Amino acid sequence: MKLPKYTMLISPVCLAVGVYLGLSLVATGESPTKKGNNPRPSAEVPRGELLSVAAARPAKPQESSGTVSQKVGGDKPFVIPAAEKPFWDSAQAYVDAYAKRDANAIGELFTEDAEFYDEFGEQTEGRGAIVAMFQDVFDTDAQAMIEGIVIERVKHISDDVVIESGEVVASDYDDGPLYRNKYVAIHKKDKDGTWRINTLKDLPREEASRQEQLAQLSWLIGEWVNEDRDSVVHTDCEFSEDGNFLLRRFTVETYDGRTLDGLQRIGWDGDQKKLRSWTFDSEGGYLTGEWTRDGNRWLLINSGVNADGKAVSGTAVYTVIDAEMVTWQLQNIVVGKEIIGTGPLVTMVPRPPEPKSTAK
Repeated sequence: MKLPKYTMLISPVCLAVGVYLGLSLVATGESPTKKGNNPRPSAEVPRGELLSVAAARPAKPQESSGTVSQKVGGDKPFVIPAAEKPFWDSAQAYVDAYAKRDANAIGELFTEDAEFYDEFGEQTEGRGAIVAMFQDVFDTDAQAMIEGIVIERVKHISDDVVIESGEVVASDYDDGPLYRNKYVAIHKKDKDGTWRINTLKDLPREEASRQEQLAQLSWLIGEWVNEDRDSVVHTDCEFSEDGNFLLRRFTVETYDGRTLDGLQRIGWDGDQKKLRSWTFDSEGGYLTGEWTRDGNRWLLINSGVNADGKAVSGTAVYTVIDAEMVTWQLQNIVVGKEIIGTGPLVTMVPRPPEPKSTAK
């Protein structure tokens, strides 16, 4: 816890694919049109495996970077018991204060004589020393982020003592791999009647799983459509059956009858600790890419070869506005020896449900 008119780039049919896949074209004009049915599923990890919630909300400086969730099986609903609410509120306040780099606000969650044990067993004693410790963390590790806290258990020992256990999901910097560590917190009711942390122990960290790393891109999941007077692009994204990849399938249909299909596969590179993608279209073009997080933005740095055999490269910048809106723009585009530059800003939205048919 210490923590739309299109300029073609790759092939004559590729009139709109780049809006979704990062380098197939430069797009200009209108925002995507909403169509179809999109329930917008989240990453397929159990409820309470925090990445399914937090990944859709990339961290942004001075804003809350994560959430607090309960670890339960499947889609089982969970209602916070009234007796546990103070500890859930405390955990969320911790996450929010960490995002704002507010060491004093974190200190207010501890008793005056509190003890903090980090993952290496180092002890910090007293509220003032704990505030100073967190301030030092914020001064020296400006990009460290808490993605969220998974509360696994809250147990009342007495009227004035509660033990909470769970795990923290975090990263050391924007583009860093996620890790998780277990924790145990002992809360005591203070003199003013407020529950505060008296002892907090962090256990050694473990790198998050391949699926959890990949779930950072769960905001891509769903069905999307973008169309203009010349063409329509259908794109859908889902996890592979084994959960190790995100699969993005696209179909481009022009109104003069041409069609292009393709597939993008996104996975976790455990050696380089990066999210990578591989894109192939039905005319023979291909791209390899590397995903990098920058606050609430994701950069997809692509390079490859188009169907005509020309080298192509560029960076797609995705900005996650919220769960229902993502903006996208191509930058630093190069095709062969020609520098194209920067494309216009495009807005991505999910497809709404299909209208229900009226029975006759």
